[in-house]
Amino acid sequence: MRLILFVLTVSTAVPALADTQDYVKANVILVKSTIAYFDVGQKSGVAAGEPFDVYYDERVVASGKIAWSDENISKSEPLDSAIAAWMMFTEPLTARIRLFVAQSNRGGFLNIAYFSDLDLAPAGITMPDEMMIGRLIHRGLISKGSDGRFQPDLCGDYEIRDLTYTFYLRPDARFHSGRPVEASDVVYSLEQLASAPSLTNAASFVLEVKGAEEFRNQLVGEISGVFIIDNKTVAITLKRPFEAFEDYLAGPAGYIIPRPGDVATNMDGAGPFKIKWRDSDALTLEAFDSSVYLDSLRFLRFSDVEEAGLSFEMGRLDMIPFLGEPPPKFITRGNYSSQNSPTNAYVILGINNDRSFQSGQALGKALSFLLDRSSLIRVILGGSASLPNFDISGQGQSLIDLYHPFIPDSAKYFFDTLPNRPKSLNLGVDARFPVLTKVARYIEGQIQSKGIKVNESKMDMQWGYKNGSFLNLDLYVTCFLPACGKPDCLFYPLLSQQLSGQTGILLYEDEATEIFLQNLRSETDAQKKEDIALELTQSLVDRSPLVFVYRPYLTVIYRTDISGMMADPAGYVDLRKTYIELETR
Repeated sequence: MRLILFVLTVSTAVPALADTQDYVKANVILVKSTIAYFDVGQKSGVAAGEPFDVYYDERVVASGKIAWSDENISKSEPLDSAIAAWMMFTEPLTARIRLFVAQSNRGGFLNIAYFSDLDLAPAGITMPDEMMIGRLIHRGLISKGSDGRFQPDLCGDYEIRDLTYTFYLRPDARFHSGRPVEASDVVYSLEQLASAPSLTNAASFVLEVKGAEEFRNQLVGEISGVFIIDNKTVAITLKRPFEAFEDYLAGPAGYIIPRPGDVATNMDGAGPFKIKWRDSDALTLEAFDSSVYLDSLRFLRFSDVEEAGLSFEMGRLDMIPFLGEPPPKFITRGNYSSQNSPTNAYVILGINNDRSFQSGQALGKALSFLLDRSSLIRVILGGSASLPNFDISGQGQSLIDLYHPFIPDSAKYFFDTLPNRPKSLNLGVDARFPVLTKVARYIEGQIQSKGIKVNESKMDMQWGYKNGSFLNLDLYVTCFLPACGKPDCLFYPLLSQQLSGQTGILLYEDEATEIFLQNLRSETDAQKKEDIALELTQSLVDRSPLVFVYRPYLTVIYRTDISGMMADPAGYVDLRKTYIELETR
């Protein structure tokens, strides 16, 4: 009785909501532990993060936020345990859920620019354009919310016990073909990652699943760590502790695709949009479920940002997202907005560590002191990047520089003392990122000022991984897109001997570094992990097996009436909650 009186006393001090914006009325249908469930979902416009108030006898008795919504049901984030306990024995309870997006702002379409070839299979997604579109047509078992917390996606819930993750698929989860998502599709999706000719940064996590490496090497016919419990339940067991597993699983390589057999299209996904039409230079998506606000999205390919800017100026485009490039010169009207967002991406100058002139990483040290990064960012990139630092804590609290300062005298010393000083160097430039041509020209000029000729060649570095053509290079410039901001996601794909020639082409074999990497991947204690990351980072900066040049910003130029898009730290814009604001309601 005291508990009930306490709760009611607290609740009477909270005023009821004023009807000042769109909201949805709901009934509380279940209170389990500290979670409340409501009888409305995506069809009513309910989305994760939206605030709600729970009412009893026309008084507010609880407040919170939506944690997850399905088509016709949603659930809260954890409530106060005392209030939740009272709610279990109280009825009727109703709720009002405030909508982020008013019903009047739903519908419409947008024209959006993209710049690269599109591989939308989870095993092949590497570029920001692919990530942007892949996020719309695919779903994974879990996703990461705007607050950085993991949440169920295709699964209704999941649990972790030791090294085993058990996922319970949503009963209504289905592919665009209409077929339900089943446990066998999860198995097939992981097998596709493990058997791909070359692993991407995002897909490299699959080797941490028990038995995946043996499957990849064709020693066994199935991945022993993936087990189907029933049609809607699947368990994944890792071979060792792997703290970043959920980060990878929530990324593009974690998307679930249908097993072969009854697939209606050659790119069938389970995402909120489905492909309506596609050719080599355009792609049209239409809404598949009610979790999104727009009816359709049209993506148009352009050769560069300047061409897209001209099209935007002429009213043919509504949005231009691009990574690490100066804004287009053609845009002059005032009816647009732009935003720059930091990313986890790095532009790196890779070095073939098999070369004799890189003995003791001498060339890497010379190059790191040689580059005036601040001038490069200001003059060539128009301020669309930042100096390369790294947060070893993964929480934005412990930044450390990944570069030597610009000191010409130190650069001269290391160049003058290079072992087997080369007369020329072969520099590969990743053609997938056009701005890198300008960056490469700056680097070439600096190297040639030291009396070393540079032979430049453009190539698709992802293809270079597959056919081995990178072996002819001494240096290469590319943009490295880690799966997340944690130290393991950056350093392991770049430097691990296990992934040499696939996600990392440095050909860097160092026993001490490899020990650091293995400990970094498997350590579960947060402080020990941060200590390992700090030692590894300091070692890499000092020894310079590669040179971190800068961190590109994600820039989005868009019409002023567009809202809801989110910059993902991976380097792309998330359009799932984008909508068009109406001037009149």
